[in-house]
Amino acid sequence: MHNFTIASVFALLCLCSSAIARDGLIPNSGGEDRPNPNVRFDQKIGDKVPVDLTFTDENGNEVTIGQCIDGKPTILIMAYYRCPMLCGQVFIGVLDAIRQMKLTCGKDYNIVCVSFDPKEQPGLARDKKHYFVSEYGRKEADKGWHFLTGKKENIDQMTNAVGFHYEYDRTIKEYNHPSGIIIVTPEGIISRYFPGIEYTDHGEMDGQPIKDKTKTLRLSLVEAGDGKIGDISDRFFLTCYRYSPHTGKYTMSVMWIVRAGGLLTLLIIAGVYARVAWKIPGARLLVVGILCYVSLLPIIMFTSFSVDSLPKWSTRVAVIPLGVLLFFVGRWIWRSATAKQSQMPTVAEAQ
Repeated sequence: MHNFTIASVFALLCLCSSAIARDGLIPNSGGEDRPNPNVRFDQKIGDKVPVDLTFTDENGNEVTIGQCIDGKPTILIMAYYRCPMLCGQVFIGVLDAIRQMKLTCGKDYNIVCVSFDPKEQPGLARDKKHYFVSEYGRKEADKGWHFLTGKKENIDQMTNAVGFHYEYDRTIKEYNHPSGIIIVTPEGIISRYFPGIEYTDHGEMDGQPIKDKTKTLRLSLVEAGDGKIGDISDRFFLTCYRYSPHTGKYTMSVMWIVRAGGLLTLLIIAGVYARVAWKIPGARLLVVGILCYVSLLPIIMFTSFSVDSLPKWSTRVAVIPLGVLLFFVGRWIWRSATAKQSQMPTVAEAQ
């Protein structure tokens, strides 16, 4: 009887516990947290940030986003300065990365931090700037690292433009928001997103240990700046490698390999042709023209140089060497035809 009573109580407790669990009163520690659909980054690569939006800088002056970008590739950070945890980790992650990078903030690129909390004031932004610029330790950053605050309508326009979605949690009276940084071109075009709180490379690249952990971030800035910053090795690397959004790193470009193979084949054919045709009288000018064209192919195939960036007079001047080449080719054809005609026997001589 005693054993029956104990078994009955145990069964009743199990039934109650299962009922409580079904009602959701006991949290499921084994389950995964579901992501909040209202807190996310929508990557809007290729869109332009509103460069005419005005904010207040750390000194209390009104500035536009365009003035802060100042014609340089820029790291854009959406955060709020009194954030107890995540925003501080983002700032520390940026500080750690740029300390290791040979490019200098304020000289080669800028950093723009925009607070999405309309209650924050320039005094708090000034304190943040003083700390992080001092920790960075390069004097150029004082002019290149901006901490902005602003009105809600301007903040909303900015967050919508860059796809930054957040919400205010009234329970804890703090903001739930995603973490990451955005790379922006000198014209204000969104170039790349770096989600998370660390912006250095980890693991291996092409099967080799990573020596330069800032390569991805640095090359992203160089690429956003259209090669106007960085050194020759960075620009050469960008001609051979392309950024892969799947791996988050730069990998060898297959198209570059195909182009290089095609160019090598064409150079071999052109070399054989030039060697044979050079011995033919009157054909040397044509050979020189073909070799000049082939020598320009690497520039045409492996650079993103835009003809539209040239002044109008330069495009007109470019017609001159083309006209000269056509003149000499036409002259060679005419002389060859005249020489063959003069060598042909007349009717009287044939009889």
